[in-house]
Order: sequence, then C-alpha cells, then structure tokens
Amino acid sequence: ALGAQLEKLSDVVGEKSNSRVAVIYDWENGWAIKHFCGYNNINRKYFEECVKWYKPFWNKGISVDVISMEDDFSKYDLVIAPFLYMLKEGTIERIERYVKNGGNFVTTYLSGLVDENDLCYLGGFPANQLKDVFGVWCEETDSLPEGMKNAVSYNGKEYSVEHVCDIIHAKGSAVLGEYKKDFYAGMPAVTENKYGKGTAYYVAFRNDDDFAEDFCEGLVEKFNIDADTAISAEKGVIIRKRGDVIFLMNFSDDEKSISLDCEYTDILNSRTVNGEMKISPCSYIILK
Repeated sequence: ALGAQLEKLSDVVGEKSNSRVAVIYDWENGWAIKHFCGYNNINRKYFEECVKWYKPFWNKGISVDVISMEDDFSKYDLVIAPFLYMLKEGTIERIERYVKNGGNFVTTYLSGLVDENDLCYLGGFPANQLKDVFGVWCEETDSLPEGMKNAVSYNGKEYSVEHVCDIIHAKGSAVLGEYKKDFYAGMPAVTENKYGKGTAYYVAFRNDDDFAEDFCEGLVEKFNIDADTAISAEKGVIIRKRGDVIFLMNFSDDEKSISLDCEYTDILNSRTVNGEMKISPCSYIILK
C-alpha cells in the first residue's frame, strides 16, 4: 500500500523547500557543549534548545532549514543560532558579514566563548567583533542551581528563567527585556542591535516554556515571513510544501478541520477538493 502511494508522488522527487529561516545545529558545537566543565553540568540540552527555536516556525507552517555554522547564511532572511558556544574558523566573519549585508541573526546565552580547538577567546565574550555585531558584552554568567529561578520581563509579559543567565551590558543595542531578580535585576536580558543593514538579537537566558514561541512570533511579523501555503488548519496539523505538493499531517489524536484557499487535487484519492476538509487523527492528506 505504501509503495502504491509513493508511486503517485513522483512529482515531489527532487523538489526542495525555499526556506527563508535557518536554525544552526552544529555537531562539533554540540560535542564541545557536552564536555566543557562549569556552569550547569547537567542541563546543557543543546539539542532541545535548538528544537525549541525550530518548533515555533514548524507550528506556523514556515519552512526552516537546519544548517551548520559553516554553511552559507546569505540566502536566509533570519538565522537563529542557539547556544553557539564554539565558533569554528571564519564563523565570526561570516556572522558579521551576514548581518552587515542585511541579515537578521539571533543567538542566545553562552555563545562565542571558544574557538574550534576549545580555546577561550581573549578580550571578553561574545568573541571579538561579535560584541559590536550584537551590541553587548558579557560580564559573567550566573548558573542557577536546580529548583532556583529568576524571571525576565519582555513585551509586557514575565517569563521564568532556569539554569543559565548571562549578565550582559548593552553596548549600543536596544534593551527589549530585563531581569527581575537577584543582584542583576534591571540588567539587559534581551537586546536588539542594528548593525549595517541588518539586525542582531541576543537572548541572555534560558526559558523552557513559551518565550521562544512568543519571540519568534514577533520576528515573523517584523520580517514578514509568511507560511509556505495559504492553507489554514487547526492546531496539531502540520503543513509542509515541496514544489507544488503540499503535505498535511495531523499529529494529534483528534479529528481536525482544514480550510483550503483554492481548488486542489487530492493525490492519493484522485479527487478534486476545495473549501473545508476534515483530517483524521494521526493521518495525512497530500494535495497538489
């Protein structure tokens, strides 16, 4: 049955998504994070941090490429690099050039500390000219013990902070969010810096709830990053496009509604569909 379905999907062979957003997940950076000593030795969770920043776009039907720090940034409107602890040779210059030429770059706490040999950069963090790109310098990092939390105010809402807090100083950047507790209360926690034609953001803390989703929602609106299709669906339905082929996948245990923006061909069932559709639990529909 699967083979019969795949035969009907020949149009998707070789097709790619044209992503405007990329998230950096770098294997060597992950290894370096896993093995460094200091800060919080238990809850590093580099993979989970990257997924956290990927998920808001996934939920909105916006295609995201997963790239390494050595890939070309220039074809993306927005690049997000969570926990970019290690910077390989040329990465600093690549980030600087990307932002200066109009790109938008987001990084988070404990970024830009060591080179590809795991040797610390001298002169403070983030490394070298990245202090100018992001408009911040990091004085120190507070590692919160298990069960202890801080808080950050951002865009009229308060977010819980766990595990890691970079204590940063704004160096020409705009402060979008501030810490609420401890000796660094009132200090920057989220910054935005105009650099050349682009913008660089620094998120100095870790939040395991909904900050990334809310923050990315603002970026989507600010930079006019549209979903891959005009099809809308209830939460739980993921929409992905490859060429002219659209995959609708219901990852929930409930039947969901889908609103089509025009007439499509239901490839697997060889029929024409439009208007409202229902998609069964844990199932998929493929349209063209």
